[in-house]
Amino acid sequence: MKKFFSYLLSRPLGLVSIILLGILYFVMIFAEFFAPYGANTSFPEQSYHHPNVRLYRGKIMAQEWRVTNTVNWKYVRVRDHYASLRFFARGEPYRLLGFIPASRHLFTTGPRKAEAYPVFLMGADNLGRDLFSRIIHGSRISLTIGFVATAISLALAVLFGGLAGYFGGITDWAIMRFSEFFMLIPGLYLILFLRSLMANNMDSGQAYMMITLILSLVGWPGSARTIRGMVHAIKREEFVLNSQLEMIPPLTIIIRFIIPQIASLLIVSIALSIPGFIMTETTLSYLGLGITDPAVSWGSLIKRDISTLANLRAYPWLLCPVWFLLGVTLAFNFLGDALRDYYDPYHTISGFGWRRKRKPEETPNKERAVWKILFTRKK
Repeated sequence: MKKFFSYLLSRPLGLVSIILLGILYFVMIFAEFFAPYGANTSFPEQSYHHPNVRLYRGKIMAQEWRVTNTVNWKYVRVRDHYASLRFFARGEPYRLLGFIPASRHLFTTGPRKAEAYPVFLMGADNLGRDLFSRIIHGSRISLTIGFVATAISLALAVLFGGLAGYFGGITDWAIMRFSEFFMLIPGLYLILFLRSLMANNMDSGQAYMMITLILSLVGWPGSARTIRGMVHAIKREEFVLNSQLEMIPPLTIIIRFIIPQIASLLIVSIALSIPGFIMTETTLSYLGLGITDPAVSWGSLIKRDISTLANLRAYPWLLCPVWFLLGVTLAFNFLGDALRDYYDPYHTISGFGWRRKRKPEETPNKERAVWKILFTRKK
C-alpha cells in the first residue's frame, strides 16, 4: 500500500479520483446528516426555485426569492431578505444509518415547518424538493448498485472462468458456449428484454434487487473468458502441479492458489466495471424501467427533471445530477487506468518517475563494478 500511494503521487488524476470517490462514498453513508432535508421533503410554494446560497456581509446566507409568475415559475430576489445558514444545527429529525435518532445537519436554516426560508444549494425541482438533498440520497442507490452488481458478476466470472480454465475439455466447451450466448446479444438490448419480462408494479426494493441481478447476469461472460485464459496458463505452474499431487480439492486450488495470482486483473476489472453498471442503472431509470418514486436515484432524477430541452434551458440547475454521474464515471476510469499501469510489470519496470532513483553513492559496490565492466566492454 505504501508503494501504491507513492505511485499515486506521480499520477495526479488517479490521486484526485480516489479522493473524490472516498468523499462521495463517505457522504453517501451519512446522507441524512449532509442533506439539509429529506429526499421527499417538499416546498410546493418554491417549485423550480433557483439556488439561493449567497455570501452576504461576510456570512453564508440563504436569500429569499419571490414568485412573479406561477405559470413558468419566474422568480426575483428580495433585497436584504436573508435566512441565516447554520452549520451543525438542528433541522428535520431523521435516523442516522437507519436506527440512530438524530436531528443535526451539516447546514440548514431550520426544520421544514419553521418560518425560516429554506436553503436550496442546487435549486429545487418541480415539486419544490431540494435538489442537493435528493442527489445525496439518490447516491445510495446509484453508487451501491455498481458495487453489488460488480461483486455478483465477478463471483460468477471467477466461478465459471476458473472451472473452465482448470478442467478444460467438455467443461470448458460447455461454459464458453454458454457465455458466448450472452455475449452475442448486445448488452443493453438484453437488459431491456429481461427487465420487460418483470412486473412494472414492483416497489423500490424489489426493483433494486432485480436490476442488480440483471446487470450481474449480463456482465460476467467477458470477465469469465479472460479469467479462463489466465487460469488455463497458470494451472501448468509447478505450485499447482504440487497441489494436485497432494490431493488438494480442485476448488481449493482455484480459490487459494490460482485466483491470488490474477488478483491484479480482478482489481482493475472491478474499477472499470463499476461505472458501467452505474451508467446502465441510470439508463434504465431514465427509460422508466428502473428506480421510480418515492425511491430516488440519479437516473430517476434525470428522467423526472430533464424532460424537455425547454425545461432544461429555463432551469439549468436540473442538470446537476448529470455532473455528479459524469464525475463518478471519470473518477473510476482514471483510477482504473492508474491501477492497470501499477500492476502492469512492463510499466513498473520502465517506470513513470514514481520510483526514487538511487544516488551513485547509494549503489552497492558489486553493482557498480558490474556496470563499470559493461560500460568498458561497450566502449
